[in-house]
Amino acid sequence: MGAPTRPKHIVLAWQNDSMRNSPRPMTVDFHAVSFCPETRDVLTFARDELRTQLEDPRVFLWVDVEASNVRALNDVLAEIGIDLSLANHFDTPEILPRVVERQDALAFQLYEIESPERHLETACGISEMQLARLIVVLGTDFIVTYHREALDVIDYVKASCADNFRLAGKSPGFIAFLIVERCVYECALLNLANDNALELLEARLTSDADSLKTSGTPVVATNIRTLKKLASCLHIVLMALGTKQSRFVTREAKETFQTLLQSALAVRAAVDSSHHLLEGIVNGMHAREAARTNDIVRILTVMSGVLLPLSLVAGIYGMNFTYVPELRWRWGYFAALGVMTALGLLLYAMFRRAGFVGRPKGRD
Repeated sequence: MGAPTRPKHIVLAWQNDSMRNSPRPMTVDFHAVSFCPETRDVLTFARDELRTQLEDPRVFLWVDVEASNVRALNDVLAEIGIDLSLANHFDTPEILPRVVERQDALAFQLYEIESPERHLETACGISEMQLARLIVVLGTDFIVTYHREALDVIDYVKASCADNFRLAGKSPGFIAFLIVERCVYECALLNLANDNALELLEARLTSDADSLKTSGTPVVATNIRTLKKLASCLHIVLMALGTKQSRFVTREAKETFQTLLQSALAVRAAVDSSHHLLEGIVNGMHAREAARTNDIVRILTVMSGVLLPLSLVAGIYGMNFTYVPELRWRWGYFAALGVMTALGLLLYAMFRRAGFVGRPKGRD
């Protein structure tokens, strides 16, 4: 590999890390592995051995940095020979892959769902998915990853990279492939979990519309939007790795990334399908609410249609004129009540025959 050369500047986040020279202590979890293609040996080494491993031309490295501040990544990259000045953008709302390629490295961001396993059992309840950022810096003989908290995808790659290297690993790109492949797999699995949640919502729609008000539909909608952004970022990254000419991705690696790109496209289509399914359920909810509103309006209309004529009769005989013939009739009061009752029953029968009262014609 040779000794590190003069650092070259790569900007991934469009501003320098203001905390880079901060004296505050920082906890760093450093995990590094070297791979030797000649002997197929895999060696885990400590932070103080990084320079020695860098000077060994037979191996390529994977360095994973977990720290609360990105300056820990900048320090590692500077020792490798790259000045990748990054800022802490892990709390910003926008979800972007930020793919940047320079002469000494290819850098991009990936996203993973925090604790994906807890979102799979949708029958026990659903919760909003949160994205965790992952920075990947790929060189010709190294790959560096950085994240702020523990990630399932990194734990998976740590456990499987040795076996995968002995099977087919030839360059640092195979670590990038394992990471992206795991992200695509988790995205597909979580989208299936969302589909299961949507199926439960659809079943409730046919049984009890009132329960849908607190059924978690907004949470499912948010999760689908989150997965849609995640799938879009994976698509963009895989296009950069599988379709563009790059000195950091071998021809064989590019073919594998192209295959994975097709899987990412299928996952993205599945997420879009889930979004359409959610729209159908929401439209069904709105239709049920509209039907209930129409029922209420119909009942009020029938009541008004029955009571208004009766109010008219009562209003006529409530006028304070001196000469009202029926006022001096002995049976006038009872006759007026009888006429009002008969009129009310007649109107009720007419409304019922027309389908405005009871179960309307044609409704199951």
